[in-house]
Amino acid sequence: MKKLLYVIAALLLLVVAGLLVMTQLVDTERVKRVMIEQTREKTGRTLVIDGDLSWRFFPSLGFTLGRTALLNPPGFAEGATLSIGEVSLDVALRPLFDHRLEIGEAVLSNARLHLITRADGVSNIDDLRALSAAGEPAGDADEQAAAGEQDERPPMSFSLAGIRVADAEVVLQNEASNTLTRVNKVNLELAAFAPGQAVPLRLSGNLFRDDVQANIGGEGRLWLAPEYDRLRLDELVLNVGATGRAIPGNKQLQLQGSLAYDLDRRLAQFNPLALQLGALDVTGELSLRHRDTPEIRFALATGMLDVDALLAEWRSTQGAAGEVVSGAEVTLPTSVAAAEPDLSWLRGLDVQGRLTAEQVRAQGMELEQLTISVQLEQGKLSLDDIQAALYEGRVEASGELDVNSRPARFSVQKRLTGVNARKLLDDAMGLDYLEGRADLTVALQGRGLSAGAIKRSVSGSSHLEVTDGALHGVNIPAMIRRGYAQVKGQPLPAEEAVQKTDFSALNADFDIGDGKIGTDNLTMASPLLRIEGKGEGDLLDESLDVLLNTSVVGSLKGQDGEELTELKNITLPVRISGTYQDPRYGLDMQQVFDRYLRDKVDREAERLQQRLNEKLGDELGDKLQQRLPGLLDKLGL
Repeated sequence: MKKLLYVIAALLLLVVAGLLVMTQLVDTERVKRVMIEQTREKTGRTLVIDGDLSWRFFPSLGFTLGRTALLNPPGFAEGATLSIGEVSLDVALRPLFDHRLEIGEAVLSNARLHLITRADGVSNIDDLRALSAAGEPAGDADEQAAAGEQDERPPMSFSLAGIRVADAEVVLQNEASNTLTRVNKVNLELAAFAPGQAVPLRLSGNLFRDDVQANIGGEGRLWLAPEYDRLRLDELVLNVGATGRAIPGNKQLQLQGSLAYDLDRRLAQFNPLALQLGALDVTGELSLRHRDTPEIRFALATGMLDVDALLAEWRSTQGAAGEVVSGAEVTLPTSVAAAEPDLSWLRGLDVQGRLTAEQVRAQGMELEQLTISVQLEQGKLSLDDIQAALYEGRVEASGELDVNSRPARFSVQKRLTGVNARKLLDDAMGLDYLEGRADLTVALQGRGLSAGAIKRSVSGSSHLEVTDGALHGVNIPAMIRRGYAQVKGQPLPAEEAVQKTDFSALNADFDIGDGKIGTDNLTMASPLLRIEGKGEGDLLDESLDVLLNTSVVGSLKGQDGEELTELKNITLPVRISGTYQDPRYGLDMQQVFDRYLRDKVDREAERLQQRLNEKLGDELGDKLQQRLPGLLDKLGL
């Protein structure tokens, strides 16, 4: 037994001595020179190795390489495309004999990748891409046959003890757009890894651009298919905190879910997906297929889509001293507000999807149970099957935006049924002068997306029906009573406490075009009044010019309670002027006075004829009736 131990000890000593001899016999400086020469021969580039190169032969074959840099190709500024502080890698020897590749932890420290794109579009890695695309030349038939026989062997199994990247940096420099993007302090940790097994992954880093600064942190479980054609990130949690000139205030984004990628189909699928960004909180699924025209498909849902809050969050700007200024207090410069957005980038996307929201708040309006189908293809964006509950009624709509022309063309079709008109107008426009249950159809088209362009170019038609409603801000019967008292020279009645005109039905057709909206067939009916109106509103300065020809068909009483029979069936003009926000109502008193006198003369002539008929007989009375109008005309009556 003792002799056996001596033999084992001698063998171990021999192995150790052999390893020491091997490490001493390997000329690392020569190896570095060969690496430099091969790099120059294969790529035409210069490889600089300032660090040490060390080897390990037992129990695994491995190496550690110190400071190394691959310099930029000719035509670019001096510097390195890729540099590393230290890289270390080990491969277990014994498993190789069992057709297994077991790699130890791969460590990369202080690496830096600097990608440069010149103004002419050429980058400092185009030469490497060309070499990769060229590939190896095809061999003869015998070689291919031999390769086929080798491929029949079962594939070598693969495992990795882990990957650790510490303090790496990526710099993207684009001289054409004069932009610089830097991602530094990149740290990545991947636990023991093998195809078919899900292992923990952790990633962090900082992003810097001229207008954006962000810190990024994420973790999940990485799974790679044994066929190496699919990978998946499960239990993914990505957190991003960002600020900068392009991002008002500080924004926090959190992305959760599962991300799968099919390498053969070049398809990335995020399902399930949960995204939180300020007031935005959506769930669902999203996919992206990498093609010449990227394909995006989605089905997203949210409990609350607060468009107003989102716009306020992203409209804020930084004040002179760096303080955040609320978006509600910011007014865009006229040149910015009037500028047409450049949406040409939409031509490079293929999008289909559906969005649902339990509640929506937009431009002060509130909707419920919203559904929208979205399709974008060849620069044409279609929004179809838009449905929602809206102020005790329903809205159905569709729209199209064509960005192939500049400015862009748009069209909108909308139908509202059973809507509470007063609540809708109050929330959407701050208007409080129309009450009732409204049905509205709208068909519009135009060019341009700035506020001014829309108002100037929009054209189309609309039909409005309102039942059991009222006009607030004006009491037309009271206005007529005051006008009547003024004509009669009587004391003016006191102003009514309630400024409202009730009606049973209001109908109108509208034509929109040339920056105006007009109607010539407005009708309004109530037990007391019949109104026919026409006029227009200016979309640019929001002015109003509408004439309501009002007839009293019911019993209208004066301030003493006596019926004003003299006004019955007389048409009185009520003019609406001012603006949408501040309409002004008034009787055209000159027309009221003229109509009153004309009606009075007609009644007096009728009464005089009746008296003459009674006293002189019907025959003489008829003759006087024929003469009397001419006589009254000469008298100016």
